[in-house]
Amino acid sequence: MVKKTADTQKPLTKKERDERLAAHLPSVLQYHNTMLTDRVRNKLLKKAIRRALKPGMTFADIGAGTGVWAIFAAKLGASRVVAIEAEESLIPVIARLAEENGVAEKIEIVHGRSIDVHLRGRFDVIASEIFDSNAFGKETIASFVDIRERLLAKDGILIPERVDLMAAPVAHPAVAAAEALDLDIKTSFLRQLKLNYSDSLTFPAASNARFLAPPAELISVDLRTVKTETYTAAGEAVWRLRDVAKADAVATFPRSTFLDDIVMDSRESQSWSAGLYPFEKFEKGPGNLKFTLSQDTNSWSASLPDSPDVAERNYSPVFAFSRLKMAQNTTRYRRFSKRS
Repeated sequence: MVKKTADTQKPLTKKERDERLAAHLPSVLQYHNTMLTDRVRNKLLKKAIRRALKPGMTFADIGAGTGVWAIFAAKLGASRVVAIEAEESLIPVIARLAEENGVAEKIEIVHGRSIDVHLRGRFDVIASEIFDSNAFGKETIASFVDIRERLLAKDGILIPERVDLMAAPVAHPAVAAAEALDLDIKTSFLRQLKLNYSDSLTFPAASNARFLAPPAELISVDLRTVKTETYTAAGEAVWRLRDVAKADAVATFPRSTFLDDIVMDSRESQSWSAGLYPFEKFEKGPGNLKFTLSQDTNSWSASLPDSPDVAERNYSPVFAFSRLKMAQNTTRYRRFSKRS
Protein backbone atom coordinates (compact mmCIF):
# COMPACT_ATOMS: atom_id res chain seq x y z
CA MET A 1 0.00 0.00 0.00
CA VAL A 2 1.29 3.45 -0.89
CA LYS A 3 1.50 5.76 2.11
CA LYS A 4 -0.56 8.93 1.81
CA THR A 5 -0.16 12.30 3.42
CA ALA A 6 -2.64 13.25 6.13
CA ASP A 7 -3.60 16.60 4.62
CA THR A 8 -3.95 15.94 0.87
CA GLN A 9 -4.40 12.15 0.83
CA LYS A 10 -2.26 12.09 -2.33
CA PRO A 11 0.33 9.33 -2.75
CA LEU A 12 3.86 10.38 -1.91
CA THR A 13 6.17 10.73 -4.87
CA LYS A 14 9.45 8.79 -4.98
CA LYS A 15 11.30 12.03 -4.26
CA GLU A 16 9.11 12.71 -1.20
CA ARG A 17 9.63 9.17 0.08
CA ASP A 18 13.38 9.50 -0.36
CA GLU A 19 13.38 12.88 1.41
CA ARG A 20 11.49 11.40 4.37
CA LEU A 21 13.89 8.49 4.55
CA ALA A 22 16.90 10.82 4.41
CA ALA A 23 15.48 12.92 7.26
CA HIS A 24 14.51 9.87 9.32
CA LEU A 25 17.68 7.81 8.83
CA PRO A 26 20.07 9.70 11.18
CA SER A 27 17.85 9.12 14.24
CA VAL A 28 17.38 5.45 13.33
CA LEU A 29 21.11 4.88 12.97
CA GLN A 30 21.91 6.80 16.16
CA TYR A 31 19.37 4.80 18.19
CA HIS A 32 20.64 1.44 16.97
CA ASN A 33 24.26 2.47 17.37
CA THR A 34 23.41 3.22 21.01
CA MET A 35 22.00 -0.29 21.39
CA LEU A 36 24.97 -1.92 19.66
CA THR A 37 27.40 -0.19 22.01
CA ASP A 38 25.42 -0.98 25.17
CA ARG A 39 27.85 -3.40 26.82
CA VAL A 40 25.55 -4.31 29.72
CA ARG A 41 22.54 -5.16 27.57
CA ASN A 42 24.59 -7.01 24.95
CA LYS A 43 26.49 -9.10 27.49
CA LEU A 44 23.29 -10.27 29.20
CA LEU A 45 21.33 -10.90 25.99
CA LYS A 46 24.24 -12.84 24.52
CA LYS A 47 24.41 -14.97 27.66
CA ALA A 48 20.66 -15.65 27.59
CA ILE A 49 20.54 -16.61 23.90
CA ARG A 50 23.62 -18.81 24.20
CA ARG A 51 22.04 -20.63 27.17
CA ALA A 52 18.63 -21.08 25.51
CA LEU A 53 19.58 -21.88 21.91
CA LYS A 54 21.08 -25.26 21.08
CA PRO A 55 22.32 -26.32 17.62
CA GLY A 56 19.41 -27.42 15.44
CA MET A 57 16.80 -25.27 17.22
CA THR A 58 14.78 -22.59 15.42
CA PHE A 59 15.12 -18.91 16.31
CA ALA A 60 13.17 -15.71 15.64
CA ASP A 61 14.48 -12.21 16.26
CA ILE A 62 11.41 -9.94 16.50
CA GLY A 63 12.09 -6.24 16.32
CA ALA A 64 15.45 -7.31 14.90
CA GLY A 65 16.87 -3.82 14.42
CA THR A 66 20.26 -4.34 12.77
CA GLY A 67 19.84 -8.13 12.98
CA VAL A 68 22.81 -8.85 15.22
CA TRP A 69 20.94 -11.40 17.35
CA ALA A 70 19.69 -13.24 14.27
CA ILE A 71 23.30 -13.33 13.04
CA PHE A 72 24.46 -14.55 16.44
CA ALA A 73 21.83 -17.33 16.41
CA ALA A 74 22.87 -18.42 12.92
CA LYS A 75 26.49 -18.65 14.08
CA LEU A 76 25.38 -20.75 17.07
CA GLY A 77 23.97 -23.34 14.66
CA ALA A 78 20.23 -22.61 14.62
CA SER A 79 18.49 -24.65 11.92
CA ARG A 80 16.18 -21.80 10.98
CA VAL A 81 16.54 -18.06 11.70
CA VAL A 82 13.99 -15.37 10.93
CA ALA A 83 14.59 -11.65 11.49
CA ILE A 84 11.42 -9.53 11.66
CA GLU A 85 11.74 -5.74 11.55
CA ALA A 86 9.08 -3.03 11.06
CA GLU A 87 11.54 -0.23 10.20
CA GLU A 88 12.02 -0.50 6.43
CA SER A 89 15.32 1.39 6.38
CA LEU A 90 16.91 -1.35 8.50
CA ILE A 91 16.04 -4.21 6.14
CA PRO A 92 19.09 -3.66 3.88
CA VAL A 93 21.24 -3.18 7.00
CA ILE A 94 20.26 -6.65 8.24
CA ALA A 95 21.00 -8.11 4.82
CA ARG A 96 24.44 -6.50 4.50
CA LEU A 97 25.51 -7.41 8.02
CA ALA A 98 24.41 -11.00 7.43
CA GLU A 99 26.55 -11.04 4.27
CA GLU A 100 29.53 -9.57 6.16
CA ASN A 101 29.28 -12.38 8.69
CA GLY A 102 28.82 -15.18 6.18
CA VAL A 103 25.30 -16.18 7.25
CA ALA A 104 23.15 -14.45 4.61
CA GLU A 105 21.80 -17.77 3.34
CA LYS A 106 20.78 -18.84 6.83
CA ILE A 107 18.59 -15.83 7.70
CA GLU A 108 15.11 -15.08 6.40
CA ILE A 109 14.38 -11.33 6.59
CA VAL A 110 10.78 -10.18 7.03
CA HIS A 111 9.60 -6.56 6.88
CA GLY A 112 6.55 -5.85 9.03
CA ARG A 113 5.16 -5.80 12.55
CA SER A 114 5.12 -9.17 14.29
CA ILE A 115 1.36 -8.93 14.81
CA ASP A 116 0.85 -8.66 11.03
CA VAL A 117 3.24 -11.31 9.71
CA HIS A 118 2.33 -14.91 8.98
CA LEU A 119 5.10 -17.51 9.13
CA ARG A 120 5.17 -21.24 8.74
CA GLY A 121 5.80 -23.24 11.87
CA ARG A 122 6.79 -22.04 15.34
CA PHE A 123 10.10 -21.21 16.96
CA ASP A 124 12.00 -22.85 19.81
CA VAL A 125 13.52 -19.55 20.94
CA ILE A 126 12.23 -16.03 20.34
CA ALA A 127 14.14 -12.92 21.34
CA SER A 128 12.19 -9.68 21.16
CA GLU A 129 12.70 -6.13 22.34
CA ILE A 130 9.67 -4.49 20.71
CA PHE A 131 9.47 -2.00 23.54
CA ASP A 132 8.63 1.56 22.61
CA SER A 133 8.44 4.56 24.92
CA ASN A 134 5.53 2.88 26.68
CA ALA A 135 7.07 -0.51 27.40
CA PHE A 136 4.25 -1.45 29.76
CA GLY A 137 1.39 -0.20 27.57
CA LYS A 138 -1.41 -2.51 26.49
CA GLU A 139 -0.32 -2.49 22.83
CA THR A 140 3.17 -3.68 23.74
CA ILE A 141 1.81 -6.42 26.00
CA ALA A 142 -0.70 -7.46 23.31
CA SER A 143 2.18 -7.86 20.86
CA PHE A 144 4.03 -10.16 23.26
CA VAL A 145 0.88 -12.21 23.87
CA ASP A 146 0.47 -12.58 20.10
CA ILE A 147 4.12 -13.62 19.72
CA ARG A 148 3.72 -16.22 22.45
CA GLU A 149 0.43 -17.64 21.18
CA ARG A 150 1.13 -17.67 17.42
CA LEU A 151 4.87 -17.99 16.98
CA LEU A 152 6.41 -19.65 20.06
CA ALA A 153 6.67 -23.44 20.06
CA LYS A 154 5.23 -25.50 22.89
CA ASP A 155 7.78 -25.36 25.72
CA GLY A 156 9.61 -22.70 23.71
CA ILE A 157 11.70 -19.96 25.34
CA LEU A 158 10.76 -16.29 25.16
CA ILE A 159 13.49 -13.71 25.82
CA PRO A 160 12.85 -11.66 27.91
CA GLU A 161 10.54 -13.78 29.99
CA ARG A 162 9.63 -11.02 32.43
CA VAL A 163 9.69 -7.23 32.72
CA ASP A 164 9.15 -5.15 35.85
CA LEU A 165 8.73 -1.42 36.26
CA MET A 166 10.72 -0.32 39.28
CA ALA A 167 10.23 2.98 41.11
CA ALA A 168 11.92 5.09 43.76
CA PRO A 169 11.38 8.55 45.27
CA VAL A 170 14.04 11.01 44.18
CA ALA A 171 15.26 14.57 44.46
CA HIS A 172 16.08 15.73 40.95
CA PRO A 173 17.57 19.04 39.74
CA ALA A 174 15.24 19.07 36.72
CA VAL A 175 12.23 19.43 39.00
CA ALA A 176 13.79 22.05 41.25
CA ALA A 177 15.06 24.06 38.28
CA ALA A 178 11.55 25.31 37.54
CA GLU A 179 11.77 27.46 40.67
CA ALA A 180 15.34 28.71 40.20
CA LEU A 181 14.55 31.77 38.12
CA ASP A 182 16.53 34.31 40.16
CA LEU A 183 13.73 36.77 39.45
CA ASP A 184 11.30 38.39 41.83
CA ILE A 185 8.39 37.04 39.78
CA LYS A 186 5.91 34.38 40.87
CA THR A 187 5.40 31.50 38.41
CA SER A 188 3.27 29.05 40.40
CA PHE A 189 0.58 28.78 37.68
CA LEU A 190 3.16 27.70 35.11
CA ARG A 191 4.70 25.27 37.61
CA GLN A 192 1.32 23.72 38.40
CA LEU A 193 0.73 23.10 34.71
CA LYS A 194 4.18 21.54 34.23
CA LEU A 195 3.77 19.22 37.22
CA ASN A 196 1.05 17.39 35.28
CA TYR A 197 3.50 16.14 32.66
CA SER A 198 6.03 13.39 33.24
CA ASP A 199 9.50 13.52 31.73
CA SER A 200 11.65 10.91 30.03
CA LEU A 201 15.33 11.05 30.96
CA THR A 202 18.24 9.19 29.44
CA PHE A 203 20.31 7.47 32.08
CA PRO A 204 23.22 9.92 31.96
CA ALA A 205 20.67 12.62 32.92
CA ALA A 206 18.75 10.31 35.23
CA SER A 207 21.94 9.63 37.15
CA ASN A 208 21.63 13.17 38.50
CA ALA A 209 18.66 12.03 40.55
CA ARG A 210 19.37 11.39 44.23
CA PHE A 211 17.58 8.21 45.26
CA LEU A 212 15.94 8.59 48.66
CA ALA A 213 14.90 4.94 49.15
CA PRO A 214 15.56 1.53 47.56
CA PRO A 215 13.58 0.86 44.36
CA ALA A 216 10.29 -1.00 44.72
CA GLU A 217 8.35 -3.05 42.17
CA LEU A 218 5.53 -0.95 40.69
CA ILE A 219 4.29 -3.07 37.77
CA SER A 220 5.27 -6.68 37.09
CA VAL A 221 4.61 -8.58 33.86
CA ASP A 222 5.40 -12.26 33.28
CA LEU A 223 5.44 -12.38 29.47
CA ARG A 224 5.06 -16.16 29.55
CA THR A 225 1.61 -16.03 31.16
CA VAL A 226 0.18 -12.49 30.92
CA LYS A 227 -3.25 -12.13 29.29
CA THR A 228 -4.22 -9.02 27.35
CA GLU A 229 -7.79 -8.93 28.63
CA THR A 230 -6.79 -8.86 32.30
CA TYR A 231 -3.64 -6.73 32.06
CA THR A 232 -3.56 -3.20 33.43
CA ALA A 233 -0.55 -0.90 33.41
CA ALA A 234 -1.08 0.35 36.94
CA GLY A 235 0.60 -0.11 40.29
CA GLU A 236 1.54 1.47 43.59
CA ALA A 237 4.43 1.48 46.01
CA VAL A 238 5.15 2.85 49.50
CA TRP A 239 8.49 3.94 50.98
CA ARG A 240 9.45 5.00 54.49
CA LEU A 241 11.42 8.27 54.33
CA ARG A 242 13.30 10.13 57.03
CA ASP A 243 12.13 13.39 55.48
CA VAL A 244 9.31 13.36 52.92
CA ALA A 245 10.08 17.00 52.01
CA LYS A 246 13.23 15.93 50.18
CA ALA A 247 11.28 14.06 47.50
CA ASP A 248 9.98 16.04 44.54
CA ALA A 249 9.44 13.18 42.06
CA VAL A 250 9.34 9.42 41.60
CA ALA A 251 11.68 7.89 39.03
CA THR A 252 10.67 4.71 37.20
CA PHE A 253 12.85 2.34 35.22
CA PRO A 254 12.47 -1.17 33.73
CA ARG A 255 14.09 -4.35 34.95
CA SER A 256 14.27 -7.17 32.42
CA THR A 257 14.64 -10.85 33.26
CA PHE A 258 16.04 -12.28 30.06
CA LEU A 259 16.26 -15.85 31.33
CA ASP A 260 16.25 -17.38 34.80
CA ASP A 261 18.91 -15.46 36.75
CA ILE A 262 20.00 -13.25 33.83
CA VAL A 263 18.52 -9.92 34.91
CA MET A 264 19.21 -6.42 33.58
CA ASP A 265 18.69 -3.34 35.72
CA SER A 266 18.12 -0.67 33.07
CA ARG A 267 19.88 1.93 35.21
CA GLU A 268 23.08 0.18 34.11
CA SER A 269 22.08 0.19 30.43
CA GLN A 270 22.30 3.08 27.97
CA SER A 271 19.47 1.69 25.81
CA TRP A 272 16.70 2.68 28.20
CA SER A 273 15.41 5.90 29.70
CA ALA A 274 13.87 6.67 33.07
CA GLY A 275 10.43 8.13 33.70
CA LEU A 276 10.21 11.10 36.05
CA TYR A 277 6.87 11.85 37.74
CA PRO A 278 7.02 15.16 39.64
CA PHE A 279 4.79 16.31 42.47
CA GLU A 280 4.47 19.21 44.88
CA LYS A 281 6.69 18.68 47.90
CA PHE A 282 5.21 17.72 51.26
CA GLU A 283 6.11 19.45 54.50
CA LYS A 284 9.26 18.38 56.32
CA GLY A 285 9.17 15.32 58.53
CA PRO A 286 9.41 11.50 58.54
CA GLY A 287 6.64 9.46 56.98
CA ASN A 288 5.48 6.91 54.44
CA LEU A 289 5.31 8.17 50.86
CA LYS A 290 2.79 6.40 48.64
CA PHE A 291 2.96 6.64 44.85
CA THR A 292 0.28 5.37 42.47
CA LEU A 293 0.72 5.23 38.70
CA SER A 294 -1.71 4.40 35.91
CA GLN A 295 -0.03 4.35 32.52
CA ASP A 296 -3.40 3.48 30.98
CA THR A 297 -4.72 6.95 31.87
CA ASN A 298 -1.32 8.70 32.10
CA SER A 299 -2.05 9.79 35.65
CA TRP A 300 -0.28 9.52 39.00
CA SER A 301 -0.63 10.54 42.62
CA ALA A 302 1.53 11.03 45.72
CA SER A 303 0.21 10.87 49.26
CA LEU A 304 1.15 10.36 52.91
CA PRO A 305 -1.00 7.43 54.12
CA ASP A 306 0.02 8.05 57.75
CA SER A 307 -1.27 11.64 57.55
CA PRO A 308 -4.89 11.52 56.36
CA ASP A 309 -5.25 15.27 56.93
CA VAL A 310 -2.65 15.97 54.21
CA ALA A 311 -4.31 16.17 50.81
CA GLU A 312 -3.28 13.68 48.14
CA ARG A 313 -1.51 15.19 45.13
CA ASN A 314 -3.07 14.06 41.83
CA TYR A 315 -1.61 14.71 38.38
CA SER A 316 -2.56 14.16 34.74
CA PRO A 317 -2.13 16.07 31.46
CA VAL A 318 -5.93 16.31 31.45
CA PHE A 319 -5.78 18.49 34.58
CA ALA A 320 -3.24 20.84 33.00
CA PHE A 321 -5.29 21.17 29.83
CA SER A 322 -8.49 21.86 31.78
CA ARG A 323 -6.83 24.55 33.91
CA LEU A 324 -5.32 26.19 30.84
CA LYS A 325 -8.67 26.24 29.00
CA MET A 326 -10.43 27.72 32.04
CA ALA A 327 -7.77 30.43 32.26
CA GLN A 328 -8.05 31.08 28.54
CA ASN A 329 -11.82 31.51 28.77
CA THR A 330 -11.46 34.18 31.45
CA THR A 331 -8.48 36.04 29.95
CA ARG A 332 -9.07 39.31 28.13
CA TYR A 333 -6.72 39.66 25.18
CA ARG A 334 -6.60 40.89 21.60
CA ARG A 335 -6.37 38.43 18.73
CA PHE A 336 -5.13 39.07 15.21
CA SER A 337 -5.85 36.64 12.39
CA LYS A 338 -3.34 35.87 9.70
CA ARG A 339 -3.94 37.85 6.55
CA SER A 340 -4.90 35.83 3.52
